[in-house]
Formats: sequence, C-alpha cells, structure tokens
Amino acid sequence: MSVSGIPAPSIIGQRIPRVEDSRLLRGLGCYVDDVPEPPGTLHLAFVLSPHAHARIMRVGRDAARRMPGVVDVLAGADFLHVKPQQADLPQRGYQVVPRPVMAIDRVRFVGELVAVVIAEDRYRAEDAAEQVEIEYEPLAAVVEAETACAPGAPTIHEGTRDNVIFQASFKSEGFDAAFDGAGLVVQDRFDSARLAIVSIEPRGCLAIHDPGRDGLTFYTGTQIPHIVRSSLAELLDWDERSIRVIAPDVGGGFGMKAYLYPEEVITAAIARRLQCAVKWICDRREDLMTSNHSRDYRFDVALAFDRDGTLRAVKADILCNIGAYPLSPFGSSVEAGGAALYLPGPYRLKHYAFTTRAVATHTCPTGVYRGVAAPVAFFATEGLMDRAARILGVDPVEIRRRNILQPSEFPYVNVLGIRYNNGSYAGCLERALQAIGYAEFRREQPPGRLVDGRYRGIGVASIVEHTGQGASRYRDRGLLRIPGYDSALVKLEPNGKAVAWVSQATQGQGHLTVFAQLVADVLGVAVGDVTIVEGDTAQGPYGTGTFASRGAVTGSGAVLRASAQVAEKIRRIAAHMLEASPGDIELIDGRARVKGVPRMGIAIREIAAIAYSVHSRALPPDTDFGLEATNYYDPPVAAITNATHAAQVSIDAVTGLITVERYVVAHDCGRVINPLIVEGQIHGAVVQGRGSVLSEAIRFDSDGQLMTANLLDYRLPTIADVPDIEVLHEETWSADTEGGFKGVGEGGVIGALPAIANAVADALLPFQARIRRLPLTPERVSELMTTPP
Repeated sequence: MSVSGIPAPSIIGQRIPRVEDSRLLRGLGCYVDDVPEPPGTLHLAFVLSPHAHARIMRVGRDAARRMPGVVDVLAGADFLHVKPQQADLPQRGYQVVPRPVMAIDRVRFVGELVAVVIAEDRYRAEDAAEQVEIEYEPLAAVVEAETACAPGAPTIHEGTRDNVIFQASFKSEGFDAAFDGAGLVVQDRFDSARLAIVSIEPRGCLAIHDPGRDGLTFYTGTQIPHIVRSSLAELLDWDERSIRVIAPDVGGGFGMKAYLYPEEVITAAIARRLQCAVKWICDRREDLMTSNHSRDYRFDVALAFDRDGTLRAVKADILCNIGAYPLSPFGSSVEAGGAALYLPGPYRLKHYAFTTRAVATHTCPTGVYRGVAAPVAFFATEGLMDRAARILGVDPVEIRRRNILQPSEFPYVNVLGIRYNNGSYAGCLERALQAIGYAEFRREQPPGRLVDGRYRGIGVASIVEHTGQGASRYRDRGLLRIPGYDSALVKLEPNGKAVAWVSQATQGQGHLTVFAQLVADVLGVAVGDVTIVEGDTAQGPYGTGTFASRGAVTGSGAVLRASAQVAEKIRRIAAHMLEASPGDIELIDGRARVKGVPRMGIAIREIAAIAYSVHSRALPPDTDFGLEATNYYDPPVAAITNATHAAQVSIDAVTGLITVERYVVAHDCGRVINPLIVEGQIHGAVVQGRGSVLSEAIRFDSDGQLMTANLLDYRLPTIADVPDIEVLHEETWSADTEGGFKGVGEGGVIGALPAIANAVADALLPFQARIRRLPLTPERVSELMTTPP
C-alpha cells in the first residue's frame, strides 16, 4: 500500500472483520418485516394501475369491502388532505410538478397507486385488492424521452409548457474556437438501458400510532431517516416532535431507498386515521414496477483533440428520461445535472459545453442508483478516448497518459470550477496496467483477436468520483430538503465503554465497524468496547443520511469531532489526577498515560467512573459530570476520489457470450479506514457495474407496459459471472476533509461500465464494432459481429 501523509494510527487502517457480520450471516438481523407487530396490526395491499396513461372513471370498492377481514378500501380522493410531494423548487431551469400520494383522476405510469385495501392480514388484503373494480379510459402513452421532448408532444402534466422538467446548459469562454480548431473530433450517441436497483430487501414500512399523544413510531427501510421524518411531518401536517423514524437493518439501498415513497406516506396517514398499527411490505413484482428505476440516458458526446492527442474540448447533449414524476427529495435535476458534472473526468480540459435535459414520460419515475449518471458519462468519454487513440495510431493507454492530471498539477480546478485538491490519477493508471499485465497482453494479442475460439480484448477506464458533498453543494443545486451535514453523539459510559449515535443509516457499508474504529482510535479504547447506533431519529442527532459516498467523509467527520471533544475531557481529568498537563496525556490501550512515562497512567474506565461520580475520587474543580459530546460535520468541498479500472474479456465467437476473465482496480479514496471493507465495497460495485453493462435492462413496450416484471426477464449477474477482482490501494489523504478521508461507495460501478465496454470494443476490433448501446447481451454482440458498422 502506497501512502502519502503521516503513518496511520494503530486502529485506523487495520483490516478488522465487520462486527455486524456474525449477527447478519446467522439470520439474526431485524429488517422491517422482522419488527414485532403490535396486536391488531392492519396490513395494506395497493391496487396498481395496469395502464401507463389513462383517466380513472370509477373506483368500485363495494365487493372488496364485503370480503372477510377487510377494514376499508381507500382511493385517491380519500387522501386529498395529504399534501402532494413537491421535489423541486421554483427556479430557473425547473418546472415544478407536484405528485399526489395516490392518483385521483389520471394515472401516468404502470404501477401508479390507485387504491389501497386495509385488512386484518396481508393475505386478505391482497385477495381483496383483486376485487377492486376500476374503470379506466386508456389514453396514448409517451414512453421515450426523445418522443416526449419533440415539438408538439402531448404534455405528461397539466400546467407545464412541455415535458422538459429540468434543463441546464454551460459553455466555457473560447469553446467554439477551441472546438472548431481541433485536428480530430470523435463523436457518437451513447444509450444506456433503464435499470432496476433490486436490493435484496424490497421496500416496506410499519407505522405504529400512539393515540394518547398522537405520536408515530415509523419503521422503514430507508437511507434517510431524518429527512423521512421531516417530510412526513410536512406532508401530513404533523408535529415533527411526535414522529420517530427507525431504520432497522436495511437489506441494501444503493440510492433507491434514499427517497420518500407514496406508500410510506399513505401507511403513516392510515395509521393516524385508524389510530392503530399499519404495515405494508413490497413484493418483488411491485418492486420492479414502482421502486425508482435509473440511468435511462441518451448522451451525444464529441471529444476534440489536437493531432498529438491532446484533449482540447468536450461537447455534450444529454437527455434523461425521469419517468412520470420527479422524486423527493432529490428532484428532477440530480440525474441530468450529474451527467454533465462528470464528463470532464480525470483529464486536463479547458473547454467544455453541454446541454442537459430531464424529460417526463409515462414510465416509472427514475432516480439515483449507485454512481447516478457517472457510469454512463464515463462509458461515453472513455469509449471515445479509445476511438481517438486508434484513429491517431497510438495505444488507448498512451492517449490517457498524455491527458491525465499529473501530481504537479494539484490542486486543480476543472472547467466547471470543481477543485481536485489532490490524488493519484497517473499513479493509479500505471498500477492498474502493471497489475493486469497490459503490456504483455498487447504483445501476445493477435491482430484478429481470436484465440481458442474466443475473441479476447482488454480495456481500461480512468475515472473520478465526487464524494461527501456538503450543505453548500446542495444549496447551490436548489436541493433544500437535503441538509448536507451529518452529526454524531459520542458518549463514554460509566463502565468505560463507548457508544456513538450517528445520523447516518447503514445498508451494508460496514458503518458499525469503521465508525467504531474511529471512536476507539481517538478515545484509546478497544474496538469491541464501542457500540454504534444509527437509523433512529429519537436517539441520534439530526443529519442527512447515507448516500452519495458520504459515510467515510461526513459520517466519519462528525464521529471524529465528537470523539475528540470527549477525548479532550478525558485528558483534562487524567491530567488533574496525574498532576500533568493535558497536552502531555495520551490515550492508548484503555489507559490515559503521560507521554514518555507509560507507567504513569490511569485506566480510562476509572476516569469514566470519576466523571459519572461513581468513584471515591471527585472530579476536578469546574468540570461538568459525564463524558459525552455532540458535533456536526459539513465538508467544505466535495472530496474527489480517483481510480483506474482494467478488464480482460473473452467473447464466444459463436454465441456472443461475454466472459470477464480478469479485473483490476487501482483506486485512491484518501486515507483508508478499513481496507477489508473498502475492498468489499469495490467488489460489490464492480459486480453491479458488470450487470449494467452486460445483461440488465428494464424494457417497456410502445404502450408503456413493463416487459421485465420478474427476475427471469430482468437478468441479474450471479456469482458464476463474477471474476476475481484485484484491488490496489493508493492513499492520498484529502486536505479538505476531517481525517483525510474520501468516499469509495460508487467508484466500482463508475469504472466498471467503461472498462468492460472498452474491453469488448477491443475484442471486436476486427469487426470495427462501435460500442454505444447497453447492455451488451449475447444477441447484441452477435449483431455487432455480423452487421457492418
């Protein structure tokens, strides 16, 4: 491991196994469906629209209401008292589109909520849902973004001037001259299939109403518990102090659970209406139909070069299909805006112009998914980098070497004004090439690429990831429902063991381990003596939550700050007892001791007993009882992570089936807290990226009907599809963030799409195949091998 900066402390940087795994792997976790149900809990089943676009003429509820165990059947008109969700704010470039929690007179995608059955158990609710009689007047559906933004297209929402819900543009000074004066321009259109997120645990919630105080305890599988609490209070006109949101164990989120969904609002509203406990659990079909989709993009991208391969300018026209409604809290701009944000990448670039649009259609709403727009943005730019290199007669690696940022250029402010403070961009490129044996592969690779009946290729992609964005970044983007900071309450209990309540909510990132490492390192106690509590708004201080590679930056920053305050008080108490200066006290191995005099010390457990007045010795004068502190962290700028991915693939010459045979990631996420967990994050993300580029696709027919509503048609990768993934760590500590950390959660996906796609393009070079549409299924690859470019 290469490290820039001071040596890592004794606990931070260690490969400590995840403390949460023993419980979860033995089936002892507690997910939403495992939370004990209070006696008399009612269950919900939703009636979903079978049409992408239709008027609701009548909702017949009598037959369903008469069924045994059915309490009631409600429709959209019963929820008029619930405020519609409004994800965007009125501002330049936006059209505000409110979303009612249930369709009232019109449905706008297959799966939109039309009615809800309340019954004594889930089975009766689902049986009754089939008896709700709804009459529709089908209307023409607009499914494709290009169709929706064409002149004269029918508008998806009344009151809007067209279907472009968000748009933005940018052009750097001198762009036209730079672009027009280029010696080489390579350009193409890149399309990515819409994706489902398919977390292992579908969505669900349990709302428990307390009639005595009009209170609500709300269990939900969410990444943003505090934002959910604030949003429920706003939409239901409820005192926020009376709402407690708990995210128990969450079986994967990946961005899909970073939204407040209509089902959650309705469940809470019914619990309040009936003054009881109400539960809803999503099944897989509902999940594929109604949980947000993602990455429905069209990129028109052009890269302009000098004849020596120097990148002069980038131009892009980006179209993003956001489905029927912008989702709260991120709104309509997050995908389209993120797409434009990432295109400059890790390269030296002075001139850039883009137009980006988010377009409404009669399809399931789309939202963030691990990496958001970045995987597709790099699929486009990295693919064009390879094409330019071949036109210029140089190796694809060489054109990257000529343009990638070098150590002497940091801090670097890119063409959009985003600062890359430091990194190992060129270093990661070289380490990845060496590890995968790039030069040897090229020497042995035949011009025809065919070896043992398989076409073989190699591809690389150099990427950046914007992590740990703070309050100013969200305010600048108009996302005022996202605080941007996170917080932590750290307490040393009277027995000398520590507890930290953190405003984040883990879905498998390893928070309970890495945050414990941070607390332990600062307080000088054992990792096993630290407990981390997350996902409970009644216990932890207010904060943003877990998404967008925030944990290591904002969560860790808050934990470090609060822990440092507790440690400072421990030192003051110890210094008084040991007749030393607080600055001379170090906290190591459960003891507070004088530096250079290790025998002169006192157990931290004894200091805790003194602090809580359960000891014969008194606290020093003017010292408050207890050992606890709350602190907040709002990173000043985004921390930019970098990586290079390298992939080797083979393609069956007969079937077109692609196999990823080797995969290497050289990455730099700043100071590494736990290499074992970082590698796990990268492994999982690469596998998700592999699925995105080779097999996964949500498909609609021309009427907006979902054609991939099960996991037979929506093809996820299995363990049999996963190669060995080698991860190489570089550590360039961030100068901007507390602790020197950068995020790592999304980079594996971001790099996998372009690296694998470029390897496929290399293998198919004899066919002059242009890789510009995902996924690369065997059928698509066979077409590329038989159809002239």
